[in-house]
Amino acid sequence: LELSKVVLRDLITDAELHEVTAPLIMRETADYFGVSVEALQSADRSRVLVTARQIAMYLCRELTELSLPKIGQTFGGRDQTTVMHAYKKISEQMAEKRMIFNQVTELTHRIKNSARNA
Repeated sequence: LELSKVVLRDLITDAELHEVTAPLIMRETADYFGVSVEALQSADRSRVLVTARQIAMYLCRELTELSLPKIGQTFGGRDQTTVMHAYKKISEQMAEKRMIFNQVTELTHRIKNSARNA
């Protein structure tokens, strides 16, 4: 029963769930990776930041209704093709790398909990 609750928690819509926003996703992602929101929006290409930024873009696409250009604007004025690339790359990496899958799953859980408690 307990396992079922955990599995279904993210699948079933909670009436008390507040809207998930790009700033919320960025805050939670920055906190998770130990970087700043400003760094996620910067042009910095360090490995940790690139991964964090791509995961945050992926989550914006999955958890919000924002268009690709709007997501790009949120991340420092990036082009929509950059957002599409990030989404595709994280999707592929989630299938190939357990660590990426776990990070995205954990962040999704944290973001939804923050939205619930907002």
